[in-house]
Amino acid sequence: MNGPFDRIRQYPTLGEIFESEELSRALLEAARWPQGPECLNCKTLGAACKLTTRPGLWTCKACRRCQYSVTSGTPLHGTRVTLSGWVVLFHTHEVRRQRLSVSQVSRKLGVSYLTAKSMLRRLDELRTEMPEMADRLRHQLTELSGQREGPSAVIAPKAGPVVTGI
Repeated sequence: MNGPFDRIRQYPTLGEIFESEELSRALLEAARWPQGPECLNCKTLGAACKLTTRPGLWTCKACRRCQYSVTSGTPLHGTRVTLSGWVVLFHTHEVRRQRLSVSQVSRKLGVSYLTAKSMLRRLDELRTEMPEMADRLRHQLTELSGQREGPSAVIAPKAGPVVTGI
């Protein structure tokens, strides 16, 4: 498949995704639109055209009425938080299964307390309103991190000295 999602298929490291807004956007786009961008207005597949004026902005060639991004129509829409910040928080909550407090999210992502509180609420909304997108994103991040899904991924033993014969 040629197009904007080829970059994700090259399997960058998690660190690269967490640092790159472009890779985070490609990951979210692949999770939201597995067959490619879909117009929010006319629901047409394959009619999306990427605008060069703003990164991540799409327009529909079919209806010519709609400009949208990966966050349009989702609970992530309208926030000033970077896409890589959302991916880091989603990875922490869904793949690593660490439940951070609002203060911890605030410190980790460098956002205000109220922004962190809003992020946690919006992440819960994303899981309930768009479960398919959340599942695909969880699966992609799990593959990239090399962890297996399931209970064994929750508690990974730390490498340490092996004591035998006691």
